[in-house]
Amino acid sequence: MKKGALVASIFFALTLSAIADNRADTWYQIGYDYSQRGRNADAFKWMLKAASAGHAAAQNNIGLSYLHALGATKNEKTAFSWFDKAAKQGLPYAQSELAMLYYEGTGVEQDTQKAYDWWLSAAKKEDEYAQFNLASLFLEQKDIKQAYYWFTRASNNNHPDAKIALEKLRKKYVE
Repeated sequence: MKKGALVASIFFALTLSAIADNRADTWYQIGYDYSQRGRNADAFKWMLKAASAGHAAAQNNIGLSYLHALGATKNEKTAFSWFDKAAKQGLPYAQSELAMLYYEGTGVEQDTQKAYDWWLSAAKKEDEYAQFNLASLFLEQKDIKQAYYWFTRASNNNHPDAKIALEKLRKKYVE
């Protein structure tokens, strides 16, 4: 293959990829707009198109749709599968959801170590719910120092219950 043909084929492939990304973003936005109006079935249809094209946020939303029966029939195993796809793309919200499924054994066999691993990954990306859940896991394991650390991080990121959890920890272990 000649150098010019190789460059042209790479450019063509990159252009097709950009077009697909733009379409997925558009489908996601349409789905998001429908979801904001409470039209879950329409939102699901458009989110599924975007998710199938690899859009991580749409994959997460499809997971939520299956988990909570929003525009789709409740199916915890299918929800797990979509969260897994988005989590593996690095989306912290999906990582946190996936961790919860592992922790509770919802749609997958319970695995506290995998829950910990996914929560830690999302917590390091400043996901306040992952930080709170990670802190709760440490508290459950009686690692007060780590629980305090992660509750503090969650509080700094405005988790709605983190300040209360910190106050309870202080009263029980400091005062």
